[in-house]
Amino acid sequence: MGQLTQTFAQVQANINESNVVTVNVATYDLTATDGIVHVTYTATGAVTSLTLPTAQVVTDRVLTIKDGGGNSGTNNITIDTQGSEKIDGADTAVINADYSSIDLYSDGTNWFIK
Repeated sequence: MGQLTQTFAQVQANINESNVVTVNVATYDLTATDGIVHVTYTATGAVTSLTLPTAQVVTDRVLTIKDGGGNSGTNNITIDTQGSEKIDGADTAVINADYSSIDLYSDGTNWFIK
């Protein structure tokens, strides 16, 4: 239990909330320094590919992806990974409810939904 608490504290300490990036395109490759990704493109169309940086580059960091356009129920946001990396064991994650968000963290090998 102590290790789990310590790991969570380390992840929380590495949140990069000061780096907010607005995405107003259908595809975007996240950078290693992106902290919060504010997706406004859903007001226009579906976001077909938000590609996460490789998991090993952002170990112990949390990324937040938010539907800032408020229309992901109709125009979904698809989040994918590099290479064979997974998100909770799947190839992609999808935001499909208006104004919702997802928090993701990396263990250095794969991505997980917080």
